[in-house]
Amino acid sequence: MAPIETSEDPIANKRKRETDEHGKRKRARRNHVSTHSQPPQEAKASKVNGVNGVNGVNGSNIPSGDLDNMEENPNAKPDSALTTITTTQASQQLQTRSKHEETHEGQSTTWRISKPMGGRMLNIDPILTQDEKHLIIAYNTTIQIYLTSDSLLVRKIPLLQLEEVKGQQVVSICLSPSSQNLVWVASSAGHLWLIDWTNGAGAEVASKLKCSILCDMTVDCVKLGSTTKDVPFVSFEKGSNWHIAACDAHGSKLVQHRILLTQKEPILDLRSIRNGYALAASSEKNIMFGMQRFPEARAVHELQYEFFTLNGNDEIACLDTRVTDRIHLNQRSQAEAGSEPVVDIVVGCARGAVFFYNDIVPQLRRLHSSKGSRNALQPRKYHWHRKAVHAIKWSRDGNYIISGGSESTLVLWQLDTQKMDFLPHLSATIENIVVSERGSAYVVHLDDNSVMVLSTAEMKPTAYVSGIQALTYPQPLSKDDIVRRVGQFPQDRLLRTPAAINPADHSRIHLCVGNGQQTSYSRSGPSIPLIQTVDLTTLQSISKQALTRTNPTDNNVTAKGHSITEPRITNMSYSADGKWLATTDEWQPPTRDVDSLEGAPADRREVYLKFWAVSPEDQNLELVSRINAPHYTGRSEPIYGLAADPNLHRFASIGEDGVVRLWEPAVRQRDGVLVQGKKGRQLYSWTCSRAIYLQENEELINPDAIAVQAFQRGSGAVAFSEDGSTLVCAIGTVHGSTVHIIDTESGNVRNSIDGLITGDIRDIKVISSVLVVLSDRLMVYDLVSDELLYGVQLRGNENPHGPGASILTHMAVDYRTSTFAVAVSRTNPNSHSTNSELAIFTPDQSQPEMVRQFPHPIISVVAAVGSSGYLVLDSAAQLWSVSEGMDTKSLAFAQSLVDLNLDQVHTEEALDDGSTLALLAEDDEPASGDEMDVDEPEDAAHDAYPVVIAPQRLAELFDTAPAFAMPPIENMFYQVTKLFSSNSAVPA
Repeated sequence: MAPIETSEDPIANKRKRETDEHGKRKRARRNHVSTHSQPPQEAKASKVNGVNGVNGVNGSNIPSGDLDNMEENPNAKPDSALTTITTTQASQQLQTRSKHEETHEGQSTTWRISKPMGGRMLNIDPILTQDEKHLIIAYNTTIQIYLTSDSLLVRKIPLLQLEEVKGQQVVSICLSPSSQNLVWVASSAGHLWLIDWTNGAGAEVASKLKCSILCDMTVDCVKLGSTTKDVPFVSFEKGSNWHIAACDAHGSKLVQHRILLTQKEPILDLRSIRNGYALAASSEKNIMFGMQRFPEARAVHELQYEFFTLNGNDEIACLDTRVTDRIHLNQRSQAEAGSEPVVDIVVGCARGAVFFYNDIVPQLRRLHSSKGSRNALQPRKYHWHRKAVHAIKWSRDGNYIISGGSESTLVLWQLDTQKMDFLPHLSATIENIVVSERGSAYVVHLDDNSVMVLSTAEMKPTAYVSGIQALTYPQPLSKDDIVRRVGQFPQDRLLRTPAAINPADHSRIHLCVGNGQQTSYSRSGPSIPLIQTVDLTTLQSISKQALTRTNPTDNNVTAKGHSITEPRITNMSYSADGKWLATTDEWQPPTRDVDSLEGAPADRREVYLKFWAVSPEDQNLELVSRINAPHYTGRSEPIYGLAADPNLHRFASIGEDGVVRLWEPAVRQRDGVLVQGKKGRQLYSWTCSRAIYLQENEELINPDAIAVQAFQRGSGAVAFSEDGSTLVCAIGTVHGSTVHIIDTESGNVRNSIDGLITGDIRDIKVISSVLVVLSDRLMVYDLVSDELLYGVQLRGNENPHGPGASILTHMAVDYRTSTFAVAVSRTNPNSHSTNSELAIFTPDQSQPEMVRQFPHPIISVVAAVGSSGYLVLDSAAQLWSVSEGMDTKSLAFAQSLVDLNLDQVHTEEALDDGSTLALLAEDDEPASGDEMDVDEPEDAAHDAYPVVIAPQRLAELFDTAPAFAMPPIENMFYQVTKLFSSNSAVPA
């Protein structure tokens, strides 16, 4: 099919015909040269590989997937999702450049990928050291130590055994009772580590307990004979049974283990009491309580416990114990209870109830004695939480019970007065609570990947550690799902996370996030109404701002128990100078809410286009204009794509109505007078400056057709060229998909190209004169010569009834290196896992420069600003840096204080041992006579003088950001040495 030309502009059509004739002559000469220069073997191979073909652009014959050039790439995997397809002309072009490609393939890839930074904090209790100066937090495969004084990362301890095995993670961390510098770590695979968290020693060696899965661990200092030692108690599954075992470990080496209890039901929340005097755990609705039979045991294999089962009426979600010395008021109580300690147990249940068992040991002895009563224990019951109690702890004085759940409220139960105190409006669901040894601080772990330290006196945060809060995939398990609830459903949708970097500040990345993991998922799709700003040099959250309406801490549940959904930000884009931000958000009511009404849920869809002014001081956003239903056809149509002009304050949007709209700011006036804001700042209003109707939608849309297509959603994308003179857009409808080339000045459609799109449109970009279209296939098209350069088939979902060729596919362009990165995430037919690949292409070569597999699905790819390369965000909230070669301007991620050598001794202290610097030793040596007789030229003598750098030049380096957001010390060192080595330095 020939390109469609518009008849409105005869001059443009004439120029187009002349360009086509020139392109035909040039291709004919190139084909003639390549035919004569091609070796016979290569010509024969081309014929063999070109037997099977599919119809391509403008009727050209495209070789099918038999041409798999990925096999030549040493970085490509055998199971790669990328298969190269090219036109006959493109194949001949590649053959004429065979010498260049052979040189390129012979070299190793110049692209490098950094180690992952960030990640999700695990749902286990963090550790606050005894002096309350350090906070130890567990991640999937690492242990990270933070300072509570300034929330900076001190040390990152990787666990190499977990990095080698996919799907395993840390399940418990416990501070050693015998040494405050040691921490015990257990993994779900059965590994046990004893690590010195002050220097990371011991992380290389781990003991392995043979089990199917290790669930929990607690460590206590147990007296065995005349000595005391750390004894880890673990609960694990082996075969079809669950066990509680005591481990005999010499350092980090596991010698043996003693089975203390065996049963069929899972054993969770294992707790040790008073130097191994007793053990407590939960098992579904029951509390397992065991007391040591023989306190005089001399070895671990001699430990024996007598277990009692306390039956409950609700599933147990969390548990905590407290032990105190018994105080006797008279001789009678001493005779009855003896000297046994007082053990109190409190449990939080899945339906919101809290049960308190007071002084449980004497009651258990009476129940199991021959003269005791056979009545069950009657705990005290409290109830405030409307869902499961996620975390519960005792205060150090025993007067309060602290609990938290999905209400984002910290509840303090005062046992004596039966009153409650609240700390409401936290940012997300409370997952874990820790009380410090002194009782002066609470550590609260929230569902939005953050941990805060609260002062118990004022209930104000003294430390805050927050990472990347993007939604993870798959959805993490929640204690609210222990019991079946109304509206509960599995979330299996993987969506792209909008992300962007402000061109005016390339040290920060902006992500669209939700109010925690649990409240962000609903049957209508994930809700991401917030924008989070993350510092790339520290990987810490700087701020979080709502861009749509939110209700994170209100009662966000309907009367029937369904969750109230929030809008989802679908697109975001910064202007070229970083002064404006445009966002689109979308919301529609669930189907259950409109069943009794006429029409589909899409008829009540709410779509908004918002323009925000970016503050130059702190990057805060101020809403300037809100466009209701920017693409309206009797109802609010969704916006498929949003793009920013690289040269002007102008944005372009494309919607399901098939219309491309250009948006520009206008000076705000009132009665002919300019309106000014605070400090005399000029105010603007954003309006639609031009509406471009694409050819498929020039006719009026039939309302009946809208009703028929209510349940069908199309796709589209839009992008500007590098100079902003051309706008390219792709729109997919039930009739087909077409790419349109639009002149931004006149608004005329210069060209329309069919055949580039297969399936849903994911993205479209322009690099110089090359058009890159991403759908189920990646197509690279030369707009000047009007020919297809090459195409890459993205291997489809093996399920024929699946939604498309891949679960998630997106693209980013780096104009500094003239490359583009494509991320493909697809399901594994043999499992429920999702594999992701990232490939980097150039417009002139079908062979990717790099192909890498990622362990988690990629949910966002952003081109770096201020340097070459890309930033990759995966579904595990990890950020990766992809850069080319040894670019000194490439992004440097957060490093711990140890990696920066900021916790080492000072240089003066290091020299006290008598050692001297090499430079000083050379200066002390007497010069030889030959060296003294040499006459230096005047230029060399002039260069020997020390240079002086202007103070303002150094201020530009060191005053660009606060201390916590400064770049790594290595980067600063190179910048300073560059100043001193440049010719701009002034001699002293």
